Amino acid sequence: MDRRASAMIFLLVIAGAFTAFHAASAQDPGYYPIELAAGESYEVCKSGAIVCPAISARCDDPKVVVPVDLPSGLGFKGVSPGKTLCSAGSAVGPRRVFSITVR
Repeated sequence: MDRRASAMIFLLVIAGAFTAFHAASAQDPGYYPIELAAGESYEVCKSGAIVCPAISARCDDPKVVVPVDLPSGLGFKGVSPGKTLCSAGSAVGPRRVFSITVR
């Protein structure tokens, strides 16, 4: 096989992998959807969505959801109706983003 054919096959494989990855990431934004009632808490560590101990939890709108410490570890507590994004880091894995709706 000549160099041109090898290079073309290599480029096709790379393009195919990129297309497959892009399609998968477009369908799954990576958010973990959660629904809570006002006053209700979600136990992040018990959910298995993140490896605990979780660190540096943040919420975009603290009027809707706030991070809380629960006996099982990190949690998110619904404050008032609305929707916001919250995230938490882990010492052994990627930061996770949660899309939380409080009803």
